Amino acid sequence: MDTSGKIEVQRPSSLLQANLAEGQLHGTSRISEDGRPQAVLSYRNGVQDGPMLIYHSNGQPSARMNYRQDKLHGPAQFYGPQGKLIRDAQYQNGLLHGVVNSYFEDGTLASREHYRLGQLHGASQRFHGNGKLAAKMDYDHGKLLEQGRSFNPDGRPLNEEGKAMGRWQAWWLKWRQPPEI
Repeated sequence: MDTSGKIEVQRPSSLLQANLAEGQLHGTSRISEDGRPQAVLSYRNGVQDGPMLIYHSNGQPSARMNYRQDKLHGPAQFYGPQGKLIRDAQYQNGLLHGVVNSYFEDGTLASREHYRLGQLHGASQRFHGNGKLAAKMDYDHGKLLEQGRSFNPDGRPLNEEGKAMGRWQAWWLKWRQPPEI
């Protein structure tokens, strides 16, 4: 019995179209529901390998990812229902690795984190809707190095009670700090 060729699996409202090679998924597979695309996946010898595209129910892309041997690997972007980018990440062998940016609905940067092999490593920043820094923490292989700093939407640091420091006090602290390189 030949286990290679195109296959279609029909359910009442969904359809899987794929290719088999020696009984395993191989090449591009498409899933649709009520005639609308739901996902496009890539397989090599039964293992997810290559680009993957997932759709929202309105037909807009929900996620664009890459797989290598069944693990997320490379760039991955995630989108809201109206098509706006909400997260941009990098993966290595299934683990977050590199810069991960998340965005507010208007496209303004909401957070930027740095990962190394699945653990926060380096600066982790959150931003206010106006683009100003809201909080900053530094990590080393997943461990918080010191208590993070939080900031008011106008950029002034927050004190221990969560209130914005006076402008002169914030200026003095900033002036005393060595420049960031």
